[in-house]
Amino acid sequence: MSANKTGKRQIGELIEIIDHRNSDGYNYDFYGINKDKLFMPTVADTNGLDNTKYKIVEKGTFVFSGMQTGRDVCIRIALYSNNTPILISPAYTTFVIKDSTTVIPEYLFIQFNRFEMDRYGWFLSDGSVRANLDWDRFCEIEIPLPSIEIQQELVDTYQGIKALIEHNEA
Repeated sequence: MSANKTGKRQIGELIEIIDHRNSDGYNYDFYGINKDKLFMPTVADTNGLDNTKYKIVEKGTFVFSGMQTGRDVCIRIALYSNNTPILISPAYTTFVIKDSTTVIPEYLFIQFNRFEMDRYGWFLSDGSVRANLDWDRFCEIEIPLPSIEIQQELVDTYQGIKALIEHNEA
């Protein structure tokens, strides 16, 4: 699975689905993801809910929802970065990077924080009322894949700029 002539790779080559259910009934907080690609506490009433059907998300796990990609012109995806696990709906697809020596998780996530990627997801979404982005189509999306060193430089630069913006807003 080497990079093609353009230095791009399909996402499906770089990731693997995980499905870690809360079969032991841990009492973690319930979360979802929003169109800003952030995790947010659920607004649903979870009292008395059987949490064993929900998925556990741990640090380094991506959460994807292809629903409403076309309507919102946004690929709903988030990368979980906290140390405390959370629970999410089984309707979400969860995945991790197969090989961190090939792609840095934060680098992949940066690719999805670009407006161009959201527009491309909108273009790929089906023509249904909900305008979903199918998982198979998502996996076919190609991303540029520079060396791991360049990826790290880009991640460091992105995080530095993001921290500066947050500092200025505060």
